[in-house]
Amino acid sequence: MPGLGLAPFAFVALVPLFLALERGGGFLAGFLSFAALLAVDLRWLLTLTRFSPWIAPAYVLVVAYLALFGGVFGLLTGRVRRGTRFDASLLLVAPVLFTLLEILRAQGPLGLGFSSLYSTLYRFPPLIQLAALAGPWAITAAIVAVNAAVYLALRRRRAYAVVAVGLIGLLALLSALPIPKGGAPVKVGIVSSEVPQEVKMEGESPDELLARYVSAGREAATEGPDLIVFPESILPEYILRETRYLRPFAELARESGAALLIGTGDLREGELYNSVVLLSPTGEPVGVYDMARPVPFGQVIPGRRLFEAIGLAPLVDPFVPVDVTLGRSFAPLGGLGTPICFESTFPAAARAFSRNGADLLVTVTNDAWFAGASELRAHFALSVFRAVENRRFFVQVANGGVSGVVDPRGRILLERTGAGTWIATVDRRSDRSPYSALGELPLFLAFAAAGAAFLVARIKGRPRAPAGPSGGRDPLAPSSGGSAL
Repeated sequence: MPGLGLAPFAFVALVPLFLALERGGGFLAGFLSFAALLAVDLRWLLTLTRFSPWIAPAYVLVVAYLALFGGVFGLLTGRVRRGTRFDASLLLVAPVLFTLLEILRAQGPLGLGFSSLYSTLYRFPPLIQLAALAGPWAITAAIVAVNAAVYLALRRRRAYAVVAVGLIGLLALLSALPIPKGGAPVKVGIVSSEVPQEVKMEGESPDELLARYVSAGREAATEGPDLIVFPESILPEYILRETRYLRPFAELARESGAALLIGTGDLREGELYNSVVLLSPTGEPVGVYDMARPVPFGQVIPGRRLFEAIGLAPLVDPFVPVDVTLGRSFAPLGGLGTPICFESTFPAAARAFSRNGADLLVTVTNDAWFAGASELRAHFALSVFRAVENRRFFVQVANGGVSGVVDPRGRILLERTGAGTWIATVDRRSDRSPYSALGELPLFLAFAAAGAAFLVARIKGRPRAPAGPSGGRDPLAPSSGGSAL
């Protein structure tokens, strides 16, 4: 997973699990395997214990909940083993089951985009171009298929080694796909900061933070950018509702002749939003986007009414006293697609923006919550896939995290941590990738074809009842020559 530098092992990491399932491990094998993965990969959650000791048991619950999907994978894959010799059927069934479960655990109010298998390849652009055709989870399916082929090759079916190499080669071959040229280049000024979350919550005053950000914005403006981007929720104030906080940014826009994209909380009609606002070069607010998928137990409490009904409201209220209100649309701001923070860990928001006409993707984030943990790298890794999926340049601007730029082929052009200002030249693109247009439809059609092939093979492989007494071989006896497939 991102941050450990062991990406090539993704192609063999499931082999021990397949060996355990061969021996009848089922649900328990899958659950323990995924629990081990998630306990390591989500270790960054424990950095939040500095805010509350309750994070430790919550971390255990999160790992256990997500590992249930691994248990289901083990259970269903183990059942496929029955009635077959667990060989070629694994190539059809394992990628489909694994990927569908990975998609499923990313859905709903408890969904999580982190720890997706496809994210392991974020530093290997030639192997991830499939995401532009069928989405990132198609890469997960390909990785699982390679694992299955490696497992079968190790089980003295050496011909499957050719299948494993061929699948990786096919992924690499897709890097030769041409993509249209982009539109006019745009200079983007990136204002990255390193304000600890503790300082934002109860330390430095809003006026001091304001002066710091405006000064950094002026520094970025010296390079003549067309757009200057600030991180998520830069002030513990509602910038759009406070003239004394909005005015300095409006003046900066007029002085620099650049548009400004600013992350801020907003309070409208008694409801709280996590928003980004676009200021025109004349300093006028021209659009606001409200986050549509807030962080569970960080910005919203899923099932708050249930907690209140069973008397546990005092337990959860200190974490999130007031839920963030969900945004209602993915309308671009001046052509910019602006998924906020947690939203960029899922494909849906970036794809919706692209479908609605966004020609550049920009995410603002505050990763200072995790204080230098592996979450920073994991978060930025997912931006690589959002760029490839939609064939858009992707700009991430962070406080306390990774700021960077990714091109439409998934190549990282800029990657920085800490405070600073940088200028990047990107293209605004109007073409639409197959994934932007069709979503997961091609992937699901491929899964349907794999499922149909498996069922046909199972039916054909069933032994027929004998027509009458025969001196030949018992037709119900297992064959010695391979699988039913």
